[in-house]
Amino acid sequence: MKKTLLIVLLLVPFFGFSQTTKPIESFLSIKFGSSKAEVIAAMKAKGYNLLKSDENSDTNLEFGAVNYAHRQTQAFAVEFVDNKCYEAIFDFKPEEDPKTIDYYNNLVRDINDVYGPGKPTKKFRYPYAEGDGQEIIALEGGYADFYTDWIDDNNKNLIEVKIATQDSDLMVVALYIDKELNDLALAHQKNKDKGDM
Repeated sequence: MKKTLLIVLLLVPFFGFSQTTKPIESFLSIKFGSSKAEVIAAMKAKGYNLLKSDENSDTNLEFGAVNYAHRQTQAFAVEFVDNKCYEAIFDFKPEEDPKTIDYYNNLVRDINDVYGPGKPTKKFRYPYAEGDGQEIIALEGGYADFYTDWIDDNNKNLIEVKIATQDSDLMVVALYIDKELNDLALAHQKNKDKGDM
């Protein structure tokens, strides 16, 4: 009896974790695969304005600042293939570069609360190393990579939060990606590149 109770108690955290992990199938309550018209309508209903759109192509839609995870983005864009959205890009600009790692860590913690623990990765290249106190300089110079991935085991969709540089400024970027549609977009790009040769 004690052995059975112990096994049940050991398994409860795993069942609890799997029940609270949310599938990655949308962003801002917009499902992957939605058309441009559906994305525009959903964003307008949330009070956000479209900044840029090319109605004649499968390029992206760009919106102004949006609220995401209790933060305001600097920019937000949605990518399409065959008039189906497959990627959402949230760009955040921390107030100062030295605060970028804290901003990144806090965003990762908030996403962990929704989707479960992500897989964090930190890579440093010579002459920098983790713990040397030069992490911001390494990130600014392209000598370090910080990112965390969440992969939905059922459909392989993912979220990635990373620190990136843009116009020599550090940014925190969150990407929501539908794997199947992303693969289709990559195939289209590959075919286009072949045609351009």
